[in-house]
Amino acid sequence: MSTSIAARLSPTRAALQTAVPAAYALGSLMLAGEAAVHIQQFASSYYAIRWIGPLFIANAAACLVAIAGLAYHRTRAVAALAGVAISTVALASLVISYGQGLFGWQEFGFRTPVALAVIAEAGAAILLSVALTLQIARPESK
Repeated sequence: MSTSIAARLSPTRAALQTAVPAAYALGSLMLAGEAAVHIQQFASSYYAIRWIGPLFIANAAACLVAIAGLAYHRTRAVAALAGVAISTVALASLVISYGQGLFGWQEFGFRTPVALAVIAEAGAAILLSVALTLQIARPESK
């Protein structure tokens, strides 16, 4: 039986080394889903809504930039933080649009695209936050 600390921690280290890239990859997929929903909604009806339509395109573009940053090792942490911010702001904007309205637009009903956007945005924010947290906890973090 091994009594060294390194030997006892190696399964945890291996789990972290697997979990961190997985969380980044799944977070990227969620950002891609978020971008896809915003592009689809813009193309179907939101293109005619002042301020909201362009914000949908801006969200999709920001998601794509964050995904590109997540693919490159040196920018991964900043891109993950940006992805969390993008998704959190999108969720907050949706909540505001159901209440008092956002830039003159008020959302009504809970349609399928709204549900998909909420799932993608919440998933991206959670997964990328987990990835950043695990990256910090990882013993030989790069």
